[in-house]
Amino acid sequence: MSGTVSLNGKPIEGAEVYFVHEQLVTVGKTDNQGRYELPQGAVAGENKVYFSKIDGGHLAGSQFEAGDGMDDLQLAEAAKSGVGARQANAAKQVIPPEYSDASDPKLNFLVPDGGTQSADFKL
Repeated sequence: MSGTVSLNGKPIEGAEVYFVHEQLVTVGKTDNQGRYELPQGAVAGENKVYFSKIDGGHLAGSQFEAGDGMDDLQLAEAAKSGVGARQANAAKQVIPPEYSDASDPKLNFLVPDGGTQSADFKL
């Protein structure tokens, strides 16, 4: 199961692509051409889809940075809520909210039996 993701007409690198089905949540990450692959595949049928890419930032007074044991979603949550008295320093979600809301994904994708190599998204 694979495809491409573009934002404003340009491939987006380093974005996480989440396919959510009641039986499985699977994630892939885009390369510099916006291509991604879901290593576990996706469940056939309707899947909710959302994206995440956090740019910059670290938590002031801490050693947390993107890639340091926290995935993009965890870093975004830490940035929103703060960790103790520490607040996020310039961490921001690059993907518009209508495509990045993990609690209420707005996009649906009908995964065919056997998957597809063209699950493409133009955000």
